[in-house]
Amino acid sequence: MWRILVRFILNLFFNVEVKGWENWKNAGEGVLVAPNFVSFIDPLILAVFLPEKVPFAIEKRLTQKRWVSLFLPLAETHILDAEAPFSLKYFLNLLKKGGRCVIFPELQPTTTGNAMKVSQGVASIADHTNAKILPIYIEGTQRTPFSRIQHKSGLRFFSKVTITVFPVKELNIPKELTGSKRNAASGRALEQIMNEAAMYARRKEKPFWDVLLDARKEFGGKTRIFCDYQQKPVTYNGFITRVLLIEEALSSQQIKEENVGILLPTSLGGVVTLYSVQKMGKIPALLNFSLGGRSLVNCCKTGNIKTIITSRKFISLGKLETLVSDAEQAGLKILWLEDLAPSITTYKKLSAALRTHFLKSKPVDLKAIAKPAVLLFTSGSEGTPKGVLLSYKNLHTNHSQMFTRVDFYRSDRVLNAMPIFHSFGLCGIFMPVTLGMLVFLYPSPLHYKTISSLCYDERITMLFATDTFLTGFAKAAQDNYDFATMRLLVQGGEKLKPSTQQTWFERFNIRITEGYGVTEASPVVANNYYAHHKTGTVGMIVSGMEHRLEPVEGVNEGGRLWLKGDNIMLGYYRITNPGVLEPPKDGWYDTGDIVDIDDEGYVKILGRAKRFAKIAGEMISLAYVEELIWEVWPEDKHAVVMLSGGPRGETLALITTRLDLKRDEVRQRLSELGMAEIAMPRKVVIMEDLPFLPTGKVDYVSLEETLKNSAE
Repeated sequence: MWRILVRFILNLFFNVEVKGWENWKNAGEGVLVAPNFVSFIDPLILAVFLPEKVPFAIEKRLTQKRWVSLFLPLAETHILDAEAPFSLKYFLNLLKKGGRCVIFPELQPTTTGNAMKVSQGVASIADHTNAKILPIYIEGTQRTPFSRIQHKSGLRFFSKVTITVFPVKELNIPKELTGSKRNAASGRALEQIMNEAAMYARRKEKPFWDVLLDARKEFGGKTRIFCDYQQKPVTYNGFITRVLLIEEALSSQQIKEENVGILLPTSLGGVVTLYSVQKMGKIPALLNFSLGGRSLVNCCKTGNIKTIITSRKFISLGKLETLVSDAEQAGLKILWLEDLAPSITTYKKLSAALRTHFLKSKPVDLKAIAKPAVLLFTSGSEGTPKGVLLSYKNLHTNHSQMFTRVDFYRSDRVLNAMPIFHSFGLCGIFMPVTLGMLVFLYPSPLHYKTISSLCYDERITMLFATDTFLTGFAKAAQDNYDFATMRLLVQGGEKLKPSTQQTWFERFNIRITEGYGVTEASPVVANNYYAHHKTGTVGMIVSGMEHRLEPVEGVNEGGRLWLKGDNIMLGYYRITNPGVLEPPKDGWYDTGDIVDIDDEGYVKILGRAKRFAKIAGEMISLAYVEELIWEVWPEDKHAVVMLSGGPRGETLALITTRLDLKRDEVRQRLSELGMAEIAMPRKVVIMEDLPFLPTGKVDYVSLEETLKNSAE
């Protein structure tokens, strides 16, 4: 009777919804129920809403908490004391006999919102008893006063709580592992199970427009979300109003094709246009304005794009008139945002502002999130750009994968200076909106001095950038205080150089978090983070992804990385077959990267498959040669490319900005580092500067063309 009464009261406050009861029924015998732990009230809610009375394990210190003590009479509880091994005996016997019990793997509530330290002891209980793991994810109690989470989005007593029960999992620890290695492996396996449950539970199941409306409802319409450089911040309500106005203006242009080109920088106008095109039911194709006119036209042909939306002011400031001229000569229609302004009357502004307050999101629609969200193009650093079609599900999955790895706080202030036509820059648009963060938009990462000052003036706490840009920011910083408020620095897009990491740590006391991603994976594939970090690697592969390594002839270490998961693209558009989507075969995507994965799951990038040279029968990684050269001369810029037609099949050439560098000096310094003679560059070319893509990567295609032309 007491249990029913407590359940009624909790429902009044929290409107508890339970999903996945069929997984509870189908779990079978010998089940360790493993919920996440986000507040002190979680045990009480589970005790009264689980379909049957199950023994609970409560960590000894938590029994002294007032809110935990309230739940003790409602369930069969047993004290779990890490210092008393005999306290585990009850659960070991129970699971061996086929029973069920509830043990929180974290033992105590999280302070970050994500899973914290997963107890190896809890994992060992499941391992020793061959118990199945039934993960449960509780969402909503983190917003209540019973939570210990820092940087809360706002306390509330009336917060909807959702309990999601997932299918059972097994630890599957190799039999040959014993002792401490087995305990560590079981702990990692349990942590992975919990992270996957969190990832699927937190994944949004709506298009971005509806997610925007949901975020406005949660954080408040007056919450500021975007700030353009030297302009006032825009709130949720203000942003939604702008989207409505631009959508209406674009709709009047009667755009017939599905894919619509957007040629705009990282700015409020660019983000508003992006959302507006999506709301129209079209697919925004984000175009790279750093490409030449021919490449831009080819991208439009590849993606069957007939219309490009851009701005006269942007084209003028960027001196991109030739780009637009080439597009018009190819028959592409240019829509200028300035030409739409006269149609946006005062009446329409007032009407949109009024409608904004009454807009509500649509319910979950699994068919809608499977639809295309954006069309991006690969960088083309090693060939012709390909169109990459990503769905809402792809992007939402990757966002939730990041949520389980990185502690994002409501109070964070994000600086996004990466171009929005790149998947890395796109991370700084859609993801912060769902979390109520303020994002400062800046049109170019090349303005090193301005960005360093902006980080200090606006108290930026989070920054996404490539190694090239981080090096520039550090050099341009006038004072160590420029990055004093920086909490999280995420690097991707290229390899993080040891010298860059050392500079930021010694000067600014910031450890850079290195990740690895590809556009086709929306984009994050692996990353180092607080709980798991290993220097020299790009961290562990994110939750919810399958991977396999295929052997590569001549490469003894690692293999070619293939990926599969809900964040993998819908498919490619290619210039050889314009407008025709080529989905990944059986869902598997070939990254073209040669990697090695150690026993703990850390990924080490050895190089691109195309960036290996076969010399005298040996496979040489150009990326490895580059890495050593950067280590010797970190103040200069270097690139290693492959030349065909040498006496041993292929030879390497070093392109460098270091004046008067001779091959003999290169050979001597690399020999001191232990490099074999066969891997050393045979030719040294001095250049004033190297060509770089807007993302910071070296433009190897341009380099190879330059060398080829010079040879002719």
